[in-house]
Amino acid sequence: MKVCLIAEGCYPYITGGVSSWIHQLITGLPEIDFKVLSIMPTRNEKLVYKYPVPSNLLEIKTIFLDDYTNLVTKNINKKIHLNKRYKGVLLNFIKMNPDVNWKYVINLIVHKRKLGNSIEFLQSDLFWDIIIEYYQEKYPEESFNTFFWTYRTMLLPFIHLLQEKPLEADIYHAVSTGYAGILGVSFSEQAQKPYILTEHGIYAREREEEILKANWVTGTYKKLWIDFFYFISQAAYKESEKIVSLFERNQTIQRELGAPASLTKIIANGVDIKRYTVSKEEHSGLIVGAILRIVPIKDVMTLIRAFKIVKETIASSKFYLIGPVDEDPDYYNQCKSLVELLKLEYDVIFTGTVDVKDYLKLIDVMVLTSVSEGQPLVILEAMASGIPTVSTDVGSCKELLEKDENEGPCGFITNLVSPNETASQIIRLLKDQELREELGRNGRVRAERAFAKDISKWSS
Repeated sequence: MKVCLIAEGCYPYITGGVSSWIHQLITGLPEIDFKVLSIMPTRNEKLVYKYPVPSNLLEIKTIFLDDYTNLVTKNINKKIHLNKRYKGVLLNFIKMNPDVNWKYVINLIVHKRKLGNSIEFLQSDLFWDIIIEYYQEKYPEESFNTFFWTYRTMLLPFIHLLQEKPLEADIYHAVSTGYAGILGVSFSEQAQKPYILTEHGIYAREREEEILKANWVTGTYKKLWIDFFYFISQAAYKESEKIVSLFERNQTIQRELGAPASLTKIIANGVDIKRYTVSKEEHSGLIVGAILRIVPIKDVMTLIRAFKIVKETIASSKFYLIGPVDEDPDYYNQCKSLVELLKLEYDVIFTGTVDVKDYLKLIDVMVLTSVSEGQPLVILEAMASGIPTVSTDVGSCKELLEKDENEGPCGFITNLVSPNETASQIIRLLKDQELREELGRNGRVRAERAFAKDISKWSS
């Protein structure tokens, strides 16, 4: 059997929870052959594999969202002739009608003889007529020029992506909605093979958060982009044969966004209990740790500001930021500048890429201040290592750390972008060794009971 995994912006070039999950899946199923289709933003990036290639990973193909810029347009004024049914399908697609027939859309778009490539289609009279009709119907108060170029920019990479030929496989498995999900739908339809979806975070919600904060798009066009990502995510749900999430809250959101309830399943992340059975190493002072990529979604700035407060209260404390620093060099430099501004150069250590196990035996308190997460592997690893965690209330962090019917709490939950609150909980744990040990024991028991890799299983 061959499984084609379709991933956006992660494996094998970016480390992190989703990439680790993909690598574990491939290496954990040596009897199955895998292929990976990796969607990355631009060819301008220097990409390096961050994981060894498993022997059962037969192919890694990388495509780029800006590849449409290399298209050769043979027919700038292409005449497109469609029957009434397909014109209606195309109109519903352009208008982002939730009832659009995606199988018809894909069968129309993938046949370049009908529509041409993405540039040819978007320069056609047919597209011009449709976009004018849509503009007059819904956006007449906006500048047509801005509306037209926004919509064109949105559809160029999308249509080019849909025209990608599928890798040969028996199953197509997207690891998010968005571009990966819609490509899974397209491959499945073209090859007439099953398609399934695993979603770690809720992709459309994450894009919405990014767009609301973005400066490159304003006003009505923020909503247009947000609507687009929800629209293509709904397609990924509707056309999937199984829809997997990591925890109950995300399953509920998936159903609210259109995922058929009967198809949704929960499979929690798993952790290798033996690997994270660590013996604590004696060390001077108290050590706070964060295992993460130095990128904005992890809100490293809040971590640093929180540690400044911790350091003023507990002079012997040190803070290790454990993980790669090369994904977003500008943000990394901003973080280093903040460390220097707060005069923490000797107490905040950026380790870069290292073996995390070497640090788990030293860390007294783990901390996470992400603005978005699914079910963070770092919390499961901390639990298995007997380390209490202070975390923002994102993804499944609350259900991982708070008291349940089986164990007491394994850590504390804080609000987003709250350095004072984060610092207060870290200080509370650093000052109370018995509390740290109690929460660490709870975490270890919970990891063994509910998240050991050998017992992760389907649930409804």
